[in-house]
Amino acid sequence: MAKLYFVRHGFTKNNARMAFNGSQSNHDLLPEGKQQAKQLGTYLKETCFASVYASPQIRALETAELIVGENHSSEKRIIQEPLLKEIDFGQWDGVPIVQKEQEEQFKNLKFFPHQYDPTAFGGESYPEVIQRGTAFLKKLELDREENYLIVSHGVTLMTLLQTMKKKALHQIRENGVLDNASLSVMETEDGKDFQELLWNFTDYQK
Repeated sequence: MAKLYFVRHGFTKNNARMAFNGSQSNHDLLPEGKQQAKQLGTYLKETCFASVYASPQIRALETAELIVGENHSSEKRIIQEPLLKEIDFGQWDGVPIVQKEQEEQFKNLKFFPHQYDPTAFGGESYPEVIQRGTAFLKKLELDREENYLIVSHGVTLMTLLQTMKKKALHQIRENGVLDNASLSVMETEDGKDFQELLWNFTDYQK
């Protein structure tokens, strides 16, 4: 069986500001975020990854580099994969969330993903995120007994993982966005049916 280890990037400036942190934001990790990534790397140090993929955004790349840096037996080369970038919030990117909380599309973004339409501010829809996320999965050899490390972003990973669990569009947000530097693991024999082994795991930080 193939095992996919999905990691959300560590803590960043926009996370601290409680601002939209989409595909147009490209901050590096704060010291707290770097520490989180190193701790996760230590937790995974004995796991052998056949391939390591990361969003090309700095916060994801740094997280992947720090995890791999602690690993004893994995491929050290990180494959930058644009399909793993965070959802595009358009003109909302970098804006404090509190400024948009009363808008209809913010409520749809958070509670009614099937109704979310970011056209007016140039954003990306959930179906568009699903399309590129599933396109990424098709690149992997999921019928082999390999471990893959995949470092991406909160909304992108939440959307992809729920899709892998065959959740409907309106159910995408039912478990919330994944935490910074969290680990979620999925297993598959054929790349079509996936079993959840771990979800939003951060206990390694304790």
